[in-house]
Amino acid sequence: MASGRKGSGLWIALLGVAVIAAALAYFFFFRGDSGGLASSAPGAAKSATAPATPAAGTPAVPGGEAAQRTDLTIGDLLRNAGTAVAEGRLIDPPGNSAVDFYLLVLGRDANNAAAQEGLRELFSLAAGEIEQKINSGQIDEGRRAIDLLGKFDANNYTLTILRNKLDLKKKQMDREQEKRDQDKALAANAGKNATPAATSPTATPTPSAETKPAVAEAAKPAAAPAATKAAAPATPAATPAGETRAAVLVSQPAPRYPAEAFRSRQEGWVEVAFTVAADGSVKDGSVISANPPRLFNTAALRGITDWKFQPRLENGKPVEQQVRTRIEFKLPNQ
Repeated sequence: MASGRKGSGLWIALLGVAVIAAALAYFFFFRGDSGGLASSAPGAAKSATAPATPAAGTPAVPGGEAAQRTDLTIGDLLRNAGTAVAEGRLIDPPGNSAVDFYLLVLGRDANNAAAQEGLRELFSLAAGEIEQKINSGQIDEGRRAIDLLGKFDANNYTLTILRNKLDLKKKQMDREQEKRDQDKALAANAGKNATPAATSPTATPTPSAETKPAVAEAAKPAAAPAATKAAAPATPAATPAGETRAAVLVSQPAPRYPAEAFRSRQEGWVEVAFTVAADGSVKDGSVISANPPRLFNTAALRGITDWKFQPRLENGKPVEQQVRTRIEFKLPNQ
């Protein structure tokens, strides 16, 4: 009886050990496996999402189409504009210049002070580059750049001057090309007419001493019909209609800075309208708008009276022209 109880206890003990061993095996196997999955899942998720999230502070990638990207923030566009200015890309290349980026900012925020100030500061430098394009005969590029700056300040008189210069340059180039074409045609006709003359036995006579008088007498009666024949088809030259062009600024002294504004360190602008008379002088000046009001009005109106123009021409005759422009009053950098 005692031995039976002892055998049953042994079996119970062995069964307990087996259960504990199975439990430990289950625990370590599945915990280790799940731990492996848990350790690998975050890594996979990180690698899948990492490329989709740009690093903080990374600037937009520059390129020919960078200015057209809608995923750029205003901060990105302003940084790109600053980079373009530093690299001298004021108006070129199209779509990736400082002016392009600043205009995109204003397209999203018309009152953005940084973009407005940036465009005002580079306006004169960009205008200088445009003038160089015009002088070198880059008519299409000059027109594109003028239109680009015009999106910021369409009424700026500097652009009016540049448009006039561009039109005059194009007319000059057209005239030069027309003259080259005419010279080429004349040279071709002269070559054709010279061919039979060169083969004529009497075209280049070399008379001896005995034959000189005979040649002179023979040439005398032949000259009259030839002259008559040449004069018959001649017609009076057409009178040119004369040039038509806008007024051209030739002298623009800067207006005197008002003492009150200088003492108070104030800056501003005045938009004025006036008439360029037929003699090139300025008359009938008036203020359209100003910021701040009235502070710079008198100085602006006095200043434009010292400006000199080549008057507007219509068919070669000087006539009056109405002009509207903005005068900036800025203090020198300290």
